[in-house]
Amino acid sequence: MNIKELAFKTGFAKPARGPRRGLFRGFSLIELMIVLAVVALLVALAMPGYQHFVRKANRGEAQQLLMNWANMQEIWRSTNPSYSADTADVPHPTHDRYNFTIANVSATTYTLRACASTAEQRKDKDRGVSCGDCVADIANALQITQSNAKTRAECW
Repeated sequence: MNIKELAFKTGFAKPARGPRRGLFRGFSLIELMIVLAVVALLVALAMPGYQHFVRKANRGEAQQLLMNWANMQEIWRSTNPSYSADTADVPHPTHDRYNFTIANVSATTYTLRACASTAEQRKDKDRGVSCGDCVADIANALQITQSNAKTRAECW
């Protein structure tokens, strides 16, 4: 018994009918190209939405880090006469796509900022407002103050 007979007996191969003749029937190059075009179209439609949600998730992480940093400032202030800008006292958070800074530090106030550090993250927008693109304008930074005031309200 040869391989062709074995393939037909086990049901793994069926003879081709119609204009295509031969032992095995497969997909034509045109059929494969159509499938490839459909898959490419689906990826092209889905990619912008996916990138938006990745940027939004990174922004959420930055917001969480800002709020944790604010809590650490409050803990520091409960035992000291003023808030601290020193990283040895209250360490700054780190993130791959955001830079964190502190401004207006005194005994009664502070402002914590998160600015996007990558070009991809600077494209982050919510309701038409830039969220974290400090290169264009420092007012775009995600900010939180000692009174829990959060600026760029559209982004929080």
